[in-house]
Amino acid sequence: MGGMFSQFFQSLKRQRTMDPLHVTMTGVRMGERFVQVGCDDAALLRGLAGKVGLSGASMVVALTEDAAARAREAGRSAGALIDVREVDAHEWGADARNLDLVVIDDTRGTFARMPEGDRRTVLTQAHQRLRIGGRIEVVERVMVTGLLGGAITRPEGYQCEAALASVGFRPVRVIGDTDGLRFIEGLRSA
Repeated sequence: MGGMFSQFFQSLKRQRTMDPLHVTMTGVRMGERFVQVGCDDAALLRGLAGKVGLSGASMVVALTEDAAARAREAGRSAGALIDVREVDAHEWGADARNLDLVVIDDTRGTFARMPEGDRRTVLTQAHQRLRIGGRIEVVERVMVTGLLGGAITRPEGYQCEAALASVGFRPVRVIGDTDGLRFIEGLRSA
C-alpha cells in the first residue's frame, strides 16, 4: 500500500508545471543559449527549455547522477532538446563567452550546501562562459510548501548576492521573491 502512495506522489511531482511567472522571472527568451546548473526542480527546467525553444540551446550541468537523471526526464517529458552533461564543478565543457544566461537551480539548497570552494568554482565557470552583458539567475527556494513545510537550510553566513559579487558579477540584485522562491540576478559586465 505504501508503494502505491509513493508512486502516486512521484507522478504528481513529475507532472507539476512551472508557473509562467517563475520562468518569466529568470528573463529567459526564445532563441537564447542557456545553461542550467543542477536540476533540483525539473519543472523549472521544463519551463526554461520550452521558452528557449528549438531556435536556442539548452544545456544542464549536472553535478550529480540524480540531477542528470532528473534533467533527462525533464527533457523527455517536455519534448525539449536538452544537452545534459554530468560533470564536476571545475569543467562544464561549454564554450567560453558564448552563453546568454546561466540559471542555478538552488530550489533544494543543493548549491548553497556545496563546499565553498566548489560553489566559487561553479560561479567562476559561469562568469567565464557568459558573453559580456550575459546574466546569471539563481533560483532559491526559501520556504518548502506542502505536507512538511519549513525553510530550506543553507550554511550559516552564506549569502548568494555576496558569492555572485565575489567572482565579478556586477550589479547583483534580488529581482523577486514570490511563492517561496527568491530570484537573484547578476550581470557579466566585463
